[in-house]
Formats: sequence, C-alpha cells, structure tokens
Amino acid sequence: MKAYRFVFPLFIFIFSLLALPDLVEAAMARKRGGKSAFAGGSMSIGFGIALHTAEQNGLNNMIRSAKAQPGLNVTTSDLSSGYEFSGQFTFRFSNNLVAIQLRPSYFTQSASGRGTDGSYDYDLTGLTLFPLVRLVPLSNDIIDFYLQAGIGYGKLDGSITNGSRNAKFSGSGFGMQVGLGADFCLIPDHCFGVEGNYRYLPVSRNIVSSGTSATPPYGATQATSDRELEDASGNDVGTSMSGISGVLNYTFMF
Repeated sequence: MKAYRFVFPLFIFIFSLLALPDLVEAAMARKRGGKSAFAGGSMSIGFGIALHTAEQNGLNNMIRSAKAQPGLNVTTSDLSSGYEFSGQFTFRFSNNLVAIQLRPSYFTQSASGRGTDGSYDYDLTGLTLFPLVRLVPLSNDIIDFYLQAGIGYGKLDGSITNGSRNAKFSGSGFGMQVGLGADFCLIPDHCFGVEGNYRYLPVSRNIVSSGTSATPPYGATQATSDRELEDASGNDVGTSMSGISGVLNYTFMF
C-alpha cells in the first residue's frame, strides 16, 4: 500500500500540466460565446482515483490471532483503508438535469509483515460494476454539482500467507452506492472533480480456491478448497467493499 501514497499528488500534478496552458484561452472563448462544457445530450468518459475505508473485521481478527501466537513475533498491522481505480462512461440527457453513468472499478487493500517463520501477508483485490443515476441540480459553464445513486455488483479475491500456511479465496455480492460531487471545468470539455460516496457491498461468504485443511491460516478452522473460509468459532469469514470513499476524477466530454 505504501506504493500508492504518491498517487493523489501525481494525479493533481499531471492534471495541472494539462490544464494550465489552455486556461486563459478557454476563458476568452467562453466570453466570446464559445462551446460550453455541458452541452445537452452529451457523452463523456473519465477515470477516478479513490481512498476507500473498507473495514475487514474478519481478516483483522485473523491477523490478531496470528500475532497472539507465542514465538512468532508477527509484525503485520490490521487492514485499514484501500484504494480504488475507476472508469466512467456517462450520458447526459438534453434536459441537462439527469445523467446515467456506467462505472467499473478495481479495488485493492493489503497488509504485510513478517514472523519468525516467514511472511504474513493479507491481500484483497476486487472488481465492481455500478450503473449510476446522476441528478445535476446546479450547473453552469464552470461547475456541475450532482447527486448520484445506483445498485451494482462486486467480486472480491483474497489471499493469506502465514509462513507455510496459506489460503486463497473469493466471494461476490450485490450492493448499493450513493454520493455527491462536483466537477470543475476550467477549460471546455476537460473537467476535474471531487466526490464523496458511501457504498454498501458486503461479501458474507468466501469460497476457498486453494488451501490446506490440516494447517489453515491462524484464526481459521476451515480453509479447504471449494468450501467456505471459516474463523476460529466456525463462522464464515466475511470480507467487504463497503465504506466511505473520497474520489478525485478527470472527465473528458465530447
């Protein structure tokens, strides 16, 4: 996860390099009655980068169980925030008030450390697909303020390494997402935006694809292929792509 700490500053820097050379010319074009960035019946594409607060209570309990094992000296911290990278395909109706968007995304979250017998790593990667309906109550040539909501699907893959003990698993589910945001279009057709979203997308059952039943990861009693991953109490270990996210977006309108 440390590799992603420079993603947001880099995104802002690249956007600034693209936007600043055309800023003055764009402002003059608007004053002359140039093309608006929000023409009716328009389409747009874009991408976003998000910090996502997905809580992984089941896996964090397994991490604590590994750290409680005598003599292992496990250094892995709990899974905290994850990162998400999304694409955006949007059609805005001619009434300029309603838009529909298809948003696929890639989610990643991990925690790594070591013990006396090797690596102690917990990794999650996921894919989501959400159709969103967007309402735009405030719009002009410079800013779009919007509210959005939708129902979608997500699939989450995970892997656990506890020295020589390991397991790989996956699960999926349906969920919902709501949020609000604003796009700022300093030059025609190129917009930079911020969003805040809440997503509910729990994955209650995770099926093991490879593992060892005799020596499951610490904190698990069941890690046999084609069966559910189970914790020390015999309950299914759930994962999640639920949580609050802060998003930076870039959109190109055509």
